[in-house]
Amino acid sequence: MDLDDVTSYSKVDRDDMLSKILKFPDALVEAYDEFLNIDFPKEIRIGKISISYGYPSNIVICGMGGSAIGGDIVKYWLMEHIPIHIDVVRNYVIPSYVNERTLALIVSYSGNTEEALFCLNHALRRKAMVITITSNGLLEHYSSMFGLPMFKLPKGFPPRAALPYLFTAMATAMEKIGIEIDVHRHINNAYEVLAHLREAIKPEVPLEKNIAKQLALSINGTIPLIYAYVTYYPAAFRFKTQLNENSKYPASCEVLPEMNHNGIMGWEARDLIKDLLAIFLIGGDEPKEVLTRIEVTSEIISDIGAKVMKINAKGTDLLTRMLYLIYLGDFTSYYLAIARDVNPTPVPSISRLKEELNARLSTKKRIDESLRELLSE
Repeated sequence: MDLDDVTSYSKVDRDDMLSKILKFPDALVEAYDEFLNIDFPKEIRIGKISISYGYPSNIVICGMGGSAIGGDIVKYWLMEHIPIHIDVVRNYVIPSYVNERTLALIVSYSGNTEEALFCLNHALRRKAMVITITSNGLLEHYSSMFGLPMFKLPKGFPPRAALPYLFTAMATAMEKIGIEIDVHRHINNAYEVLAHLREAIKPEVPLEKNIAKQLALSINGTIPLIYAYVTYYPAAFRFKTQLNENSKYPASCEVLPEMNHNGIMGWEARDLIKDLLAIFLIGGDEPKEVLTRIEVTSEIISDIGAKVMKINAKGTDLLTRMLYLIYLGDFTSYYLAIARDVNPTPVPSISRLKEELNARLSTKKRIDESLRELLSE
């Protein structure tokens, strides 16, 4: 499809993913204003379990897919600025160190993500300071039943499209429990840059002036390998997953400097690389050693005969630059879907997988029973 034929978008985007992408900057601000009204208890009791809320020694953010990417942003944004270790847990089990001094953010947009529900069960039994982030489902049900602090998200979004709400809820929860990160200032800074980017890459901006449309067409017909400095891992991984889910398109990502110790050698398969595209996401604040690595690595890949692209972030702080790259990637994945005549919203293979797992393992029934047992133990 012609990407400048905006009137035809709705024929492909039948579930209106575009409106959700356009709302991204505004949703950051709206979410923060909404979540300011949420209060935390000093203590709650669930059966014989007593949980006290206070300043944490460590943080785990438990979630999967679109519900977990906000945790990646929080982790890499804050890892050099706060003296508290943050882990993002994409699993059925939580780390052995989780205890009553752990802040456990249990995140599932749908409220029915089985991995997150398993983590909820484990975290409560360890007496961790559990805070939930959800829009619906079993997670909302048990949050209300147990009296857990809960950030209630608006309904009607695919989880990946709810990222502004998910990320802001996580950051606000951390701030409300006493961690000084000045979410309001950072959200406002990001909003200004993202709103300006939206004006530059929205559908009405023609291809010749629209970098997101240009990037989408450059990717089409290739297999992109996305690279970034480890601090910008959330942007690289988000770009990959948005290409996977929105565009129904294969993609991979790696981080530097680690990629220079292994992944770079894959480009020497000269008979296989003709359809590969190396995309480097550059924040601009990387150490000089890493910027030099990016420069040399791109030269090596180009000299081998493969295609290379570089994307530079904008913004005066790390969070803004990270969100700039993420937002550009979101738009790019949308335009690639439109160009390929693919509805961005449905994820049939994921839906089938979840249905098959639940049918074969009765997972939700088992976790439901285990959580109910907490009231009687």
